[in-house]
Parts: sequence; C-alpha cells; structure tokens
Amino acid sequence: MFTDHTLILINVACIGFLLIMLIVLAAATRMKSGATWAAMIMVTTTVPVYLANLTRDLASDYFILFLYPSITLNTLCFPSFWFFTRSRYDKSFRLVARDLLHLVLPLVSLISHIVYYVPLTAEQIEAERAFMEAGSENLPAIINDVIVFGGFFVYVTFIYLYIRKRKKFLQDNYSDSEYIETKWIPRLLSVFFVLFFVVLVAYVINPRTDAWLIPILNVIAMAYLVYCVVFHSTTAYINRLSDTPAVAVKHEKTPSLPRQQMKEICERALNYLASSGAYTNPDFSLAMLSVETAISPRNLSYSLNDYLKKSFFDLINEMRVEEAQKRLRSRSNNFTIDSIAVDCGFRSRSSFYTAFRKVEGMTPSQWLKSILSDLQKVEQN
Repeated sequence: MFTDHTLILINVACIGFLLIMLIVLAAATRMKSGATWAAMIMVTTTVPVYLANLTRDLASDYFILFLYPSITLNTLCFPSFWFFTRSRYDKSFRLVARDLLHLVLPLVSLISHIVYYVPLTAEQIEAERAFMEAGSENLPAIINDVIVFGGFFVYVTFIYLYIRKRKKFLQDNYSDSEYIETKWIPRLLSVFFVLFFVVLVAYVINPRTDAWLIPILNVIAMAYLVYCVVFHSTTAYINRLSDTPAVAVKHEKTPSLPRQQMKEICERALNYLASSGAYTNPDFSLAMLSVETAISPRNLSYSLNDYLKKSFFDLINEMRVEEAQKRLRSRSNNFTIDSIAVDCGFRSRSSFYTAFRKVEGMTPSQWLKSILSDLQKVEQN
C-alpha cells in the first residue's frame, strides 16, 4: 500500500512523537503521575514492534535483533495495563508472587520464537522474513497473535470489572470531589481498547497493515493521554487517600438492618455533618464520620445507600453544593466562585462545576444568574 520510503517516514515520525510526549509527561509530572506510567506502557510495548516491522519490510539484517524484544514486550501490553489500573485505584496495591502468572503466556511466546528461529541459518531467516512480508504467518507468529489478541479480550473484561468495583468502593467511602477526575483513566483505556480493536480487524483483513496502522493509532492514543493530563491534572487524588482503608470490604457480609435503625443512623450522621460542617474538609472520609458518630463504617455505608439512596460521595458533595449556594445567595462583593468552591471543600473549579451541574442541571454561573434575576423581579414587585 505504501512505498518503503513512506513506511520509514511514518514509523520514524510516530516513534519520535511517542518518545517526545513521554519525555514531556515525565518532566512535567516528575514521574509521579499515572499518566506517565501509562505512556511508558504504550511506548515500551509497541516501539520495539515498529522497529521489528521496519526491519522486516526493508529486508534488513537487523530483523532478528528487534524480533525478540518486540514479541516479548507486546505480549506484556495488557498485563501491564491491568497492573497499572490496579495501582491507580488502590494505593495499597503491591505485586505479589501470584502476579507472576501473568508472565507465563509472554514466556511461552518468547520460548516458541527462540526454539523456532535460533536453529535457522541466515538464508532460512531471510526466507522466513520474505514469507511473513508476503502476508503469511509462521507458527511462533500465530502463537504470539493468539496471546496478544486473546489477552485483549480477557484483560479488557478484567479491567472494566475491577474499575466498576473499585469505583463503588471509593464513592461509598471518600468525599474528595476530585474522584470525578479519575474518569480519565477508564476513558483513556476505552480509547486505547477501541483503537486496538480497529487494529485487530485490520490485521485479520491484511496482516501487513501492522507496519503503518498500529503506529498511527498509538499516536492518537498518546495524544488523548496528553489531553487527559492537561484537562484532568488533579488525578493525584488516589495517592492522597488514607493508608488505612475506610471499610474492610473483603470477606464481610452485607449487613441487614431494620429500617428504623437505618433511619436513626442517617439522622445522626446528617445532624453531625450539619452542625460541624465537616463536609467542607476535602479529605473527609467515611472512616472519619464513623469515628465522630460512633457508628461502624459498614453500617454507615449500608444505611446511606439503602435508606437515603445515596453514596457517601454523593451525599457529601450535595451538602457542599448546598453550602456553596448559600454563599452565592449572599450577594457579597468579597467572593469569587472559585474561592467559594475551595471554602466548601472542592479542590478545583472543574470538580465543583461537575458536582454542581449534577445537582442543579446547570453551572454555578447559570444558577447564580437565574437566582439574581428572580430576586430582581421580587424587588421590583
């Protein structure tokens, strides 16, 4: 489809863009952002593949040199994203011995390539290269493709189920409004997985599209990652969570409480929040509310969700929005919307606007404008 010269330009440009964006992200975040690690996964598991494809297409003597790193690293792409996701959503996550099981299939791919290619002479390797360039696949290539594309479906399922489970846990236990900003993670993964599915379809139609389509789509994913970092730069929220989990959710049965008891629990919690104003603390958590009200975190969470039909996260942010509305109604000249947001417990303008829009269906500016308009009408009458 493309000339050799065009393929070289496409791959060199894509590799250059990926490396520059990785360096920019690493420098900007000082390697403390999850976005940098996501970028590293994209680069380290794909750039060797681009180099191997280039050497294959150009009949280079370096084909074997790049072959082994490429097949080893591309099979680690989805296990890496699995570990990345868990580390972003769970501060206490650490690799353990059983996690090494994720390396079994990548090792199978590597061993199959070593067993297949090492005994070959230079002439036989060149014949294999030409065979693959013609659009055919040899045995180790088929094994590698099955592992990579099979891993796509398996790990996508694992990752989304984990995010869904972890999201509920965070909403039930933490009030930090910047939790909303972590939405960039599943969005980035969604973009990456959609692009990978496009690669899968194109690969089935014509395996040699991997020489140009994959680099271009990976650049798109990297560009979206940079966008996420620019517009959602507050995702360090997860790292600020307490080292002690708010609720021990594992191996605990869901409590069964009488409705009257749930009502009393909710009233006690609401009375404390209203009188203390603790909800304006951006780091306020279910564990802190549990200590102050002498109610177990498990019963608190269950009562809020079952009786009030609200997660702890939603309850606290609704109270913050109500407090912000009171201050906005004061019509004082000594405030700004941003300062009110901070005073009410929101860490950023974007998280405040998101929570406010969820409650009122409009932005704070639009709401304030409508309130002032109504007040003017009342005063005129």
